[in-house]
Amino acid sequence: MRLMHLTVCAAALAACSDASPIAPRPNLKPRDEVPEPKLVQEKLDARTAKELLEALVAGRFGRVTLPADSFSKSADAVHPDMACMPGGWNGANCWLLYTPYQNSDPSWENPGFLLAADDTSWLTPAAIQNPIVPYPGIGSYNSDPDHALDPGTQRLIQVFRVVADTTNRIMLMSTADARQWTTPVVAFAVRSHDAVSPALVIERDRLAKVWYVKSGSAGCNALATTVELRTAQPGAGESFESVRWSDPTTTDLSIPGYVPWHLDVQELPSGGYIALIAAFPRGFTCSQSDLWLATSDDGLAWHTQALPIFWRGMTIAKRRNISTWYRGTMQYDAKTDVLDLWPSALAGPAWTIYHTRVKLAQITDLMATATPSDLRSIRASSSLVPPSLIPMP
Repeated sequence: MRLMHLTVCAAALAACSDASPIAPRPNLKPRDEVPEPKLVQEKLDARTAKELLEALVAGRFGRVTLPADSFSKSADAVHPDMACMPGGWNGANCWLLYTPYQNSDPSWENPGFLLAADDTSWLTPAAIQNPIVPYPGIGSYNSDPDHALDPGTQRLIQVFRVVADTTNRIMLMSTADARQWTTPVVAFAVRSHDAVSPALVIERDRLAKVWYVKSGSAGCNALATTVELRTAQPGAGESFESVRWSDPTTTDLSIPGYVPWHLDVQELPSGGYIALIAAFPRGFTCSQSDLWLATSDDGLAWHTQALPIFWRGMTIAKRRNISTWYRGTMQYDAKTDVLDLWPSALAGPAWTIYHTRVKLAQITDLMATATPSDLRSIRASSSLVPPSLIPMP
């Protein structure tokens, strides 16, 4: 999937199919004149599932470029979230939310809004000065933006988290023109840190679903977390700013031996959902996270893949001095089976966003062949040190 070419006209497809006509078959020789085919021994790939997975992920791996925001004056960024609209919206196919994160300082962590020129070049839209959400003041901080298009109003809906006064407030705001945003309102509020990394999906009937991580007061040091789901559906003529969200329902999303911390969820065109989950080994902290894929038919019962898709010990991480993977985002094209992934990561002192492209069927087929030794090898290749020695992000 190319971000600026999400749809291709039928004529173009026809032209491509006609570009290489099939040559007529030559007349076959009499049977006694046809040479016997040579026996060719097929070379089996002896690489492990872990090694094959890394090769797939590394094939198209590259760094995203994005502008510095006017507040932090830095291009350090985390929490990317991609929203793509077939046919486009306000002159572009895909739009981004993210948070700056210079020096891992949460005072800079204020949601910004970008336009995706392509997979790895993101631009500040016209008439936008980032961040679009201001710093909430000393003792508070913003984080974790996510957005989706409301099909009923054609407004882009954003949710993000404010941490203040031992409370997590999930805020909601919207725009119709990619320029002017409504004043944020509280969608719902819980104690800290019981609503981390909200992930928003709005379905065709305007049923909105938001998943988030409930970690409790331990937050980044939690020994266990759960993923909860809330829903909301505006009535005719009602906006998402005024809708009431349901009470939470606990899902079964989990990763054996790991603690889910951040996530992104996308609806699959054929039905169901796919999630990209940042999780860290139990007993450690969110500063030592890997990224996993999971799928679900209903958003409540989840199947997590056997191996992470990004881990700290993989070659592309070591070459870039990546010490932790963090919240990422994705888009899936059912026509091509292409899954585009944009993980964020701490590379040396800088928070950076990357991109890669894989075939989802290849990934799931490969995951099905993974063995416990593959996971043990991944854990062994990723440096694990006591949490007290890791700076908190």
